[in-house]
Amino acid sequence: MVMTLFKKAIRTMREHKARYVGSILLLIISSMMLVMANNTSINLDHTFTSFSEQNVLSDAEFSVDTSIDITALGKHFDAKVELGGTADCEVNPGQTLRVFSLMDTVNIPAVQEGNLPGASEIMLDRLFAETNGYEIGDIITVANKDFTVSGYALLPNYIYIVKSKEVMMNDPKTFGIGVVGQEDFSTLPDSNPVYAIRFNGRDHIKTQETAVKNELRSQGVHIASWQSTAKKMNVSYVSMEAGVLSTMSAAVPFMMLSLACVLLGMLMWRMVRSESVLIGTFYAQGYRKRELRRHYLMFPLIVSLIGTVVGSIFGIFLTDVMFQFMLAAFPMPVYGTVYHNGIIVLAVLLPIIILCGVTWMIIGRILKTPPAILMKGGESKNKTNFIERSLRLDRLKFSAKFQIREQARSLSRSFFLLFGVVVATMLILYGFTMKSSVDYMLNEGVKEMYNLNYEYVFKSEKTGEPPAGTEQFGAAYVSLADNDDISFYITGVLPDTERINLKDTSGQKLKPEQNTITAPLAQKLNMSVGDTLTVFDTENGKEHTFIVDKLADTYAGEFLFMPLGQFNSEFALPSDAYIGIWSDEPMTFAQGEIRSTKSIDAIVAGVGTLIDQMGPMIYGLIFAAVVLGLIIIYIVTGLVVDEGRAGISLMKVFGYRKKEINKLILNSNTMIVVLGYLLGIPALLGTVGAFYGSLTKSLQIVLPVKLNAWYMLLGFIVVMVTYQFAKWMCRKKVARIPMSEALKAGTE
Repeated sequence: MVMTLFKKAIRTMREHKARYVGSILLLIISSMMLVMANNTSINLDHTFTSFSEQNVLSDAEFSVDTSIDITALGKHFDAKVELGGTADCEVNPGQTLRVFSLMDTVNIPAVQEGNLPGASEIMLDRLFAETNGYEIGDIITVANKDFTVSGYALLPNYIYIVKSKEVMMNDPKTFGIGVVGQEDFSTLPDSNPVYAIRFNGRDHIKTQETAVKNELRSQGVHIASWQSTAKKMNVSYVSMEAGVLSTMSAAVPFMMLSLACVLLGMLMWRMVRSESVLIGTFYAQGYRKRELRRHYLMFPLIVSLIGTVVGSIFGIFLTDVMFQFMLAAFPMPVYGTVYHNGIIVLAVLLPIIILCGVTWMIIGRILKTPPAILMKGGESKNKTNFIERSLRLDRLKFSAKFQIREQARSLSRSFFLLFGVVVATMLILYGFTMKSSVDYMLNEGVKEMYNLNYEYVFKSEKTGEPPAGTEQFGAAYVSLADNDDISFYITGVLPDTERINLKDTSGQKLKPEQNTITAPLAQKLNMSVGDTLTVFDTENGKEHTFIVDKLADTYAGEFLFMPLGQFNSEFALPSDAYIGIWSDEPMTFAQGEIRSTKSIDAIVAGVGTLIDQMGPMIYGLIFAAVVLGLIIIYIVTGLVVDEGRAGISLMKVFGYRKKEINKLILNSNTMIVVLGYLLGIPALLGTVGAFYGSLTKSLQIVLPVKLNAWYMLLGFIVVMVTYQFAKWMCRKKVARIPMSEALKAGTE
């Protein structure tokens, strides 16, 4: 008997190959994405953390106008402090090599290949060396001095290799980094001594940084520059990338797998219920309940085991491929690939538990019915449901009445199709929603808010009138008094400024004549108009308290704007002081006068670059989501045809032609598909909103939830084209249904 039931299970799966192959593909893709995405983000974060700890990544780097006692400073603040330095040297015309002094306490370079540099030796970053044809043992001339390439270096404080934050994307033909010994470094022209500090206590880093600044100033030391590692793009981009991937891989693939499991659970429910006559026959022939349960559990077990095991294997294989791609953008030493066993177990067990649980429950309910009733098609429910009773279809054509009644008479089937289309819509539009949100942030945020081309920040405050054609502003980098992990800029601007365009939630123009907080910062801090905000200046540790007067609906950044005069008064500066200027044209200044230069176009390009670097992961998720959506629509549409076999057969008996049957049966689902797409949009936006909320909490990134109308139209076209393709495929099923099927239907 067991072998008979096993053969029956295999025969059933062969008869409905498309349904079961599609189900297996659903699980392969979703489990593969879950394993690959999570393990890639885990490995990137593990590698960055290991590199930071083993090579002692500094918490800050600073330059001063005099030498300091690093031993005493380290003891006073329980920190490691070391003197290093950088020098930009020309190798060839238009080609710059940023040379670092070899350090052995903080920011220790890792040797990717070769050896640490000795006298007249230099280590290069591998990409620069390979692009420009330098191999280990070759001679390179730096600042008119010959060095022998001793190896390839990886620096924990310069992982993302770019010349400056304005460049954003590095060209290894024109820029690279190198490491030389301290004696060789002292001979380089225009070298810049830089101190690096790493605190042994790993809590409240910003507070400790502020304490060090105040201590140095109390000793009469002038701090020429201070670069917190948390704000240094060469390092912060890596942690941000790892955080985004971690949040995304935890949410999106898991949602894909969960939705696929729920959908397949519904599929198993309907499959088992549709075989109630067979179950009754087996029951009457003497098969025990235990044997029937075991038989029908084979369907979800075979589907889920094949799908999840194959998908997990693919996911493990692709983890290394994706991880190596990420290391090409963020070169770091690999301390071994990590595979999270819990993720793999979850990817395998979740579908098995859901599908087998649903099947166990429905077969248990069916077996409570006497065999005689099951053999007649189950307990008959000939009552007309309330929807069909309320329909008034007398004035409609027969085809319209038939299609409407076809949906009304099988609400569970209509709901199944509706849910399947909603899930497919959410998966297909997910990538478009992310792109719309980023596009909105860039175009409606950055480009709309800044009516300028360049921003110049001086090393110290200026007073008096700014240069002609420019506008002055003040800025202070502050942290929350009760949580120094949250930091942002307070910016003082002219009350009638035209350089900063703000608007309120109704779209009306807003002047920064009072304390005005931007929407991303308000969301992050959970603040509204009238709330009180207490912060401390990261430069000197002094506390300041502000009342939020207005809310600006802009996503260009996290700022608190206030009138420049009020800003200067609050931060004890001269009334005409300013730290930077905004300009439409590029400007030149004396050497050492400018701390930073910012181009608005570079900011937009930089965010685009960051998204592009996450492209393989993001677009991989998008592609997988689209394929899942296509499979779902095809499976659900095919199931609807299978469940309508008796009706289709009867129509053939009555003499309906193929075209008429296809029109009546297949086209009856069109409105359900359209409704499912429309319902999928708000369901998607709500899900994405929750996902963006998790990004805000974990990464301090605030994105607006937006979906471009053109993307909605494109998504609708994709769904309808898929539906038409599914209908075309199902026509073959309709054509293969014999007229004798109506005679086999019995009481159905």
